[in-house]
Amino acid sequence: MNKFKNRLVILSIISIGAIVLITVIITRHPLFRSPQKILADTLRFTPMGMHIDDVVEIVTRQTIIRNVNEWRSPLIKHDSGYIDPSSSSKSTRSIVGHKSVEVSYETHFNTFISIYWGFDEDGNLIDVLVDKGYDMIQVPRARMTAN
Repeated sequence: MNKFKNRLVILSIISIGAIVLITVIITRHPLFRSPQKILADTLRFTPMGMHIDDVVEIVTRQTIIRNVNEWRSPLIKHDSGYIDPSSSSKSTRSIVGHKSVEVSYETHFNTFISIYWGFDEDGNLIDVLVDKGYDMIQVPRARMTAN
């Protein structure tokens, strides 16, 4: 009877540990994170008003999003803002800012995340947009614009 009780305790501890581990993995993996949470993380690294040169230094040195398979070198434009990806056609394209930085990430299961930073004429951050999609399925975007 004592052996059975010990095995039950050990099995319970292993089960609880596995549940905690799975919960931590799910809450930290970008596949399961909403664009709003990714935006909040991005704004911690690159707060509004930050200069474009500082943002470029951060995004070239490290990934903003953890647990990604691949990330592309940032696209840096000192002469134009980024084209808002929600603009549907060439005639209605909306350009955000006077300067911009864009970086794209790919995670497991064909999840793609792009982050766009828009800057004013002086190079100060005024807009951040997080665009996330699963293969060809678009998820609602998250955006923060400075007042």
